[in-house]
Formats: sequence, C-alpha cells, structure tokens
Amino acid sequence: MAMFILGHSYHHGLAGLPVNQTKAAELFRQASELGLAEGHYSLGSSYLSGKGLEMDKKKGIHHFQIAAMKGHHTSRYIVGRSEYDEGNIERAMKHYMIAAKCGDDESLEEIKKGFMAANVTKEEFELALRCHQASRDEAKSEQRDKAKAFFENNYDRILADAHPDAFIV
Repeated sequence: MAMFILGHSYHHGLAGLPVNQTKAAELFRQASELGLAEGHYSLGSSYLSGKGLEMDKKKGIHHFQIAAMKGHHTSRYIVGRSEYDEGNIERAMKHYMIAAKCGDDESLEEIKKGFMAANVTKEEFELALRCHQASRDEAKSEQRDKAKAFFENNYDRILADAHPDAFIV
C-alpha cells in the first residue's frame, strides 16, 4: 500500500512532492507487482492516459481486468465500458452487474440504460437495484464517514508527518 500511496502523492503533487508522472507510474507498477488492486487500477489509468508511460490501451485494459478480478469495482466498470465500446454488449452488462452489486453508481446507470434498450431483463435490473442498495447500506457507518472526512482533510499533513525513511523505494 505504501508504494501506491507514494505513487498517488507523486501523481498529484501531494505532501510536498513534485508532480512526477513517470515516478508515479513506476510506483504503481511496483504496487501492482505486489498484488494491490489499486496499483493495477492506477497503472491501467496511466497506460490509458499516457501519463508517465507510453499510451497503450491494451496494457491499460489488462491492468483494469486484473484489478477487477481483485474486487476493484471502478476497474470492473471500465472493463465493462471497454467491452461495450467493442460491441460486446452482453459481456459489458455482466461487468456492470458485478460492479453495481458492489455499489458502483456508474455501473448501475449503465444497467438502467441497458434495461431501457432491452439488453437487461426486468429481473436483472431489479436484482442490480437491490444488490446496489444493499451494498451501499452495508458500507454506511458514522465511524467510517468520520474517518473518511479526517483522512481527506488531513492527507497532506499525515504524509508530511511521516518519517522520511518511510518512503525510501
């Protein structure tokens, strides 16, 4: 996780670090080699955007697929989007269903569109709605909301207070 956080910091120029997309992509690669879904997701994003790496859609989608298999629902949505763009509507809807069941809003919206276009049955749409809501309800807690707000409001300070040796790569 440390590799990913440091890569994220270089990607966005956080915690006093300069924006360095090449360094960020290398750290994302290291995080992905350690099996971190977020590392694969960020590496996939780097390949698709060409930030820090030569643009390569095939490699980007490959890393999104790995992240999706590790449970990263945003990656699952992106894989679904790629399948949809390739004309594989049925496969796209399956990816969207999995991501929506994990609480992904964009995937639920795509399933709704699929239902309106008769690519998804009424039963599948209703199941996606129920599972999406259950996932959202399960993730709700006052303690989680407080922790998220604290982290978001103190991210730079938390990293700045970390011992410098913590980021030696």
